[in-house]
Order: sequence, then structure tokens, then C-alpha cells
Amino acid sequence: MGQAYFITGTGTDIGKTIVTSALYLSLQTLGKSVTIFKPFQTGINEENHTYPDISWFEQELGVKESGFYTLEPETSPHLAIKLTGSLIDEKKVVERVHELEEMYDIVLVEGAGGLAVPLIERTEGFYMTADFIRDCGMPVLFVSTSGLGAIHDVVTTHSYAQVHDINVKTILYNHYREDRIHQDNIETIEKLTGLNGLACIPTLADVRKDLRICILGLLGDQEYTQQLKEVFEA
Repeated sequence: MGQAYFITGTGTDIGKTIVTSALYLSLQTLGKSVTIFKPFQTGINEENHTYPDISWFEQELGVKESGFYTLEPETSPHLAIKLTGSLIDEKKVVERVHELEEMYDIVLVEGAGGLAVPLIERTEGFYMTADFIRDCGMPVLFVSTSGLGAIHDVVTTHSYAQVHDINVKTILYNHYREDRIHQDNIETIEKLTGLNGLACIPTLADVRKDLRICILGLLGDQEYTQQLKEVFEA
């Protein structure tokens, strides 16, 4: 039986899909059977009537049926559910995660937003992203930028994870630049949280082309491949 890992952002539009794709391709290179699951996708592309993340995973990575609940409004899942009158059963989502774990070595579950995002609102309260993570028994990987504001975003997200008894395995940085601020932010975050960064991904001018070039560079770094194996117990 495989293991599912939850990928969450420390902010909005942080680059979870790019990082998830990088992990998918990296783990495949290590010979692992991997899939991607996006249980809650909000925000339809009005021009072509597709859901961007799910469409990307299928067209660029060949991962079919990565989605589960798709909701047209570009809002938090709980509000999109209310606006569309959708009926959502979180137990079915949890069951799907476990089904995928039976089929693959590694399941990369991409979240909607961050750890504190409410998924479903009921009369008795909210079913939160943290509840879903615990119900599935998933370790978590953070995705963050490394520029200004990163320290606050990571530290507060990490504190929330600790309060809710969530196991955070590592952090990956997107939009990384090799300057003093970015380097010091990463060093400070590690000192404050104990999180050792798995990878730093620069801003990609042409994502379709540059992502695979970036991954080749990462895989040429023995430290990255070793830590990748440790994080995913691969």
C-alpha cells in the first residue's frame, strides 16, 4: 500500500500546481508509481470551460481523472458549494484517497489554498482542510515563496499545523531568487521552524519548457534526490 501526501500553500497563488508537477516528475524518475489528486477544484476557465489545474495535470503530465469535486465559482470551496447548491460528501473524498493509495506508491494530493481553508460549511460547523488531512492520515508539504513576507507566512502556517497535530515533512520554495533576502529568509525559516527546504524553484518564464529543465537540474543534485527519498520514504 502506498502513501498520500498533502501539498498546501502558505498563501494564495503560491505555485502549488507547479511544485506538485515537479514532485510528480521527480518521483517518476526515481521509479515510483505516482499520481496526483485534486479533490476540490474551484474556478472554471470561462474561455475553454476547463478547470486549470486538472487540465494541466492531464495535458502536461498525462494524469487523467485527477479531479473529484469541481466547482465553477473561483472562491473558497465552502462558498463555491453554497453558491452552486452542490452536495458534497467528504467521506467519499477520503475513500478515494485510500483507493489511490492501494493503486500507487505515492499519491500527491493538492489542496485548495492553505491549511486553514474551510472545505464544507454545515450547521454544526466547518469541515476544514486540517480535518481532511487528519481523516486521510496524510503528512504535509508546504509550498511558499522565498521573498518578502515568506517568514511570517511559513511560521504562522507551521504554527497552525502544530496546533492541529499535522505532520509537516518539508517545505519547497517557489519563485526563488539567489539574493540576500531570499537566502536569509530560507535560513531564518529553518531556524524558526526546523523545516529543511527540499527544493528552490525559480520563476519560470515558459513553464511548459522550463519546468522539465529545472527538474533535470534538481535531479542532478545528489542532496535533492537523497532528501526526496527521505521525505517520501522512496
